[in-house]
Amino acid sequence: MKIKTGLYIGIAIVLIVGGALLAVKGKDAVSQAESRKQGILDAEQKTLLYQNSPGSIVEVGVAVGDSIKQGEVLFKVKSAEEGETDVLAPEDGSVNRIIVKPGDQIQQGMPMAILQKNNFYTDLYIQESEIQKLELNQSISVHFPYLEHPAEVTGVIASIGVAPQFASLRMSREKGQADLSMFLVRVAMDANADLLPGMTAEVKLDEITD
Repeated sequence: MKIKTGLYIGIAIVLIVGGALLAVKGKDAVSQAESRKQGILDAEQKTLLYQNSPGSIVEVGVAVGDSIKQGEVLFKVKSAEEGETDVLAPEDGSVNRIIVKPGDQIQQGMPMAILQKNNFYTDLYIQESEIQKLELNQSISVHFPYLEHPAEVTGVIASIGVAPQFASLRMSREKGQADLSMFLVRVAMDANADLLPGMTAEVKLDEITD
């Protein structure tokens, strides 16, 4: 009987110690997860609007997916007032979508194409208790953990604002109610050959010192 009792006590001690270790490890894992803020990588886009006299599209000089350089001819347009004119790329980037085709009539202010700039960004939701670590124009490391060879690039905090969908959210607590304030932080970065819009971007707040 004494042996059985001792065995039960030993098992109980092992379970208690093991549970405590798991709790500590679990807490560490939760803390690390809370420190990691993830967002989806996206690219800035620009709608190319026609600025000249009314006319018709003579030629489309690019295709969807093409890389373009500032000043490159994208379209040729013929109008009664100006004859044949070129529509040029306003900056470096790529062609995301072409809206017009040869023969189309076009008026001033009409969209011709959607261009993708060579600038990426990701939006992150940051709690009020953590927002003090961040400020405008601050450089910050952005990780891409799911690449075959995980990458890290340097981004810059482009904007910080209150996240509208969280503005009126409230949390129930044992003592009363408390507002939950969240901020929307945009991190901008240059395009990178290894990165594509839609990838998961991650910022580790525990890497940032107050």
